[in-house]
Amino acid sequence: ELSAALKRDANGNVTANAIRLISGALTADGQASLADNKLAADIKGTLADISLLSGDAKGAIAFALNAQGAGTAPDLSLTVNSDRLSVAEREITGLRLTATGKADAANPAANVQLTGNVAGQALQGSAVLATSDGKRAINGLLLSLGKNRISGDLALDNAFVPDGTVALDLPDIGPLAALALEKAEGDVRGTIVFSKTGNAPEVTIKASTASISRGDLSAKTVTIDAQIANYLAAPVISGKIRADSVTSGGTVIRGIDVDLKREADWTGFSGGATVKDIPVRAAGRVRIASGTTTVELTSGEATMRGIKAAIAQASTITIANGTTNLDRLVLNLGGGTATVTGKAGQALDLNATLARVPISLANSFSPGLDAAGSISGTVKVTGAPANPAVAFKIDAAGVQTSQTRGAGFGGMGVSSSGTYSGNRLAFDADMSDGAGLGLKGGGTMTTSGTPTLDLDFSGKVPFAFLTRTLAAQGLSLSGTADVNLQVRGPATSPVISGTVRTSGARLIDARSGLAINDITADVAIGGGVARINRLTGTLSTRGSLSASGTVGIVPAQGFPADLTVKLVDGRYTDGRVVTANLGGDLTIKGPLASAPVISGTVNLAKTVITVPEKLPGSLAALDVKHKNAPAAVRAQDKALRPATASGSSGGSGLNLDVTVNAPSQIFIQGRGVDAELGGSLRLTGPASSPQAVGTFTLQRGRLTILAKRLTFTEGTVGFSGSLVPYLNLTATSTTSSATVTIVVSGEATNPKFNFSSVPALPEDEVLAQLIFGRSMSNLSPLQIAQLAEAAAQLAGVGGSTSLLQNLRSAIGVDDLDVITDEEGGTAVSAGKYLNDRTYVTIQKGDKPGSGKAAIDLDVGRGVKLRGEATDAGEAKGGVFYEREY
Repeated sequence: ELSAALKRDANGNVTANAIRLISGALTADGQASLADNKLAADIKGTLADISLLSGDAKGAIAFALNAQGAGTAPDLSLTVNSDRLSVAEREITGLRLTATGKADAANPAANVQLTGNVAGQALQGSAVLATSDGKRAINGLLLSLGKNRISGDLALDNAFVPDGTVALDLPDIGPLAALALEKAEGDVRGTIVFSKTGNAPEVTIKASTASISRGDLSAKTVTIDAQIANYLAAPVISGKIRADSVTSGGTVIRGIDVDLKREADWTGFSGGATVKDIPVRAAGRVRIASGTTTVELTSGEATMRGIKAAIAQASTITIANGTTNLDRLVLNLGGGTATVTGKAGQALDLNATLARVPISLANSFSPGLDAAGSISGTVKVTGAPANPAVAFKIDAAGVQTSQTRGAGFGGMGVSSSGTYSGNRLAFDADMSDGAGLGLKGGGTMTTSGTPTLDLDFSGKVPFAFLTRTLAAQGLSLSGTADVNLQVRGPATSPVISGTVRTSGARLIDARSGLAINDITADVAIGGGVARINRLTGTLSTRGSLSASGTVGIVPAQGFPADLTVKLVDGRYTDGRVVTANLGGDLTIKGPLASAPVISGTVNLAKTVITVPEKLPGSLAALDVKHKNAPAAVRAQDKALRPATASGSSGGSGLNLDVTVNAPSQIFIQGRGVDAELGGSLRLTGPASSPQAVGTFTLQRGRLTILAKRLTFTEGTVGFSGSLVPYLNLTATSTTSSATVTIVVSGEATNPKFNFSSVPALPEDEVLAQLIFGRSMSNLSPLQIAQLAEAAAQLAGVGGSTSLLQNLRSAIGVDDLDVITDEEGGTAVSAGKYLNDRTYVTIQKGDKPGSGKAAIDLDVGRGVKLRGEATDAGEAKGGVFYEREY
């Protein structure tokens, strides 16, 4: 607010009385007049709150201005004073500035004095402007505050351009900064020399500081030795600038080393520094003329996390009227190039062209990304800097990351184009690879606040992307899905909808060798749920599988499932022990990511549990370890056997609640065991260690040891801590001297055979009594050999360890056996196939007339002819019919 009483008389004299100015904390009062070309003015005022000038300052100042005399050369008097100020936690007391002089352009004069106290240190300042014989000079320039001192003498020409030296000795600039209403710390020492070369003014600056800071800007160990020629019109600089470090906010620049060289009206520069741990060097020249700054870059490079970026060719940058022009700034980026051309000022008009820029540049910023491929394309930026508009068209070739490799994807090609303006990104994209990926889509995304998505994608996606996840479970899925997806809503909780369809897919369980072929699926996605409308397949071993239901697709919920599975006329084999024909109805419920529950009923038809022969004891599983393996082998091993973090809170796997029904036809075979069981049981608990409620019980069965057959009297099959069947079978036989009991127990993969008797005998004696009906001490060497072979068969020792087997191989027969009759007589029998239909047997005993020869002829369709003759001259023949059922 400004008010005054103005008066102007007939002679043009002007008087202003009661002048009053009020502007916030500033107030001023006074009067002024201009009469008969004489000026008279008297103004007084105060600034009640100097924090308006600096946020670090508190207090008030008063001022007074008086002018008297001729209008072209009045005498001036100015005073400024303050009793107390507080600036940057420093107190300034008794501050007084006085200035008197004459405002005469031809013969100016002034005398300035400054006194006060800053943080307990005396303040003194003075300067005298005088004119003598037409020459102007500032004499006795001095500013002293504590140990800080600025001094010098300057001569001024008609344009007031200085010539002289100003010395700086400022060991602690903090109090001086407070005097200027600023907050700063540090030291400065040096000289500023003003001079002329011809009519062109020059200034030479030699200064150094150990440390200086203001706000978040600081510098350490800085030296400047520079000369600035023609600094008022077209400055050209030569000299050196060195600094250990300069810090601005979070940006640290170290090792600054810049050389400046005068080249006519250009300033040449070369040097480097390390910016945020990035070594940078550049060379070129700069010129300032007619309001235009021109920078010519001849070379430059920066190395960031091992990535080298360099200027590929000389480029020119001009700055005029607030606008920067780039003339083909070409950067070499890891073998590719980025070329930028255009203008940047109040409006942007920039064009960037990318050519084969390697995507591997991103690996230094994201450890473990292991990206590969290259990017080419164009980017155009227009509009206001605060709200730019971007248009882009990018093509990427051979795109891979560790994640896509682990998922089984090869190098992908990605093409994308779109625009960005007003905080809105709109784009189209096309992705493909050599393995069948063909995905197209696009849409929009807002970037202000919480990003909002409006995206659509469709195409083919190979199931190879599930390789890493499925491999950890021993599974492999091949085939391709036709997807049609829509993504809407905030990026933090997007709503996904669409369909996923496939046909002809194949799922393999490597651990069991089971495969599901010709998988056909139709899945609808919406409302956070994937609904399986149709899922069918055929088992590789026989049978069909179908499923329906829902799976939640929100990761935070663990992918909750509610599925129904139906198996019809299926055949299952674990590749080791169990082969089963089965059907059933199952449900899968609960979070798939942690511990889903499989429940329902499985009905077994013919099921065979084969007790396998063990490998010879001389064989052991090989512990294979990779050493110095190629990168491709390590990557494959990592994908097939992903690491599991210790202490992970992940799920414990599948849980079971399944009822298994098998009224009959559960057959146990192998190592002389031939038994049939039936019944029903319920499997509960984790699939890795299930608990069985109920058992399959014996219906009939026998155990054959050599030629001796024993009937099982009782038996069960259940499960104990795994899905391998657990056997418990008992057979009893009576010999002439003992009652023998044989118990077969343990997992079907390696059951134990235990022999006991009443009265109690050693196991070898029990076996001798059971097979030959006599004591071990009464057995012939061949009988003992047979007994050893039988024991080995029951123990599960494989390979050609049998004595009789070795003899067969040595004499070239197909069968060699030792037979003992009820009276203890022994005979040796040998047999051999003469062709596919004719088999000859020769037998000789230890008694006269015990030798005989027989021939069997297979005439087909189950009919066989047999003839036999003895060494006693007897002969006989017969016709036999055989059929397996």
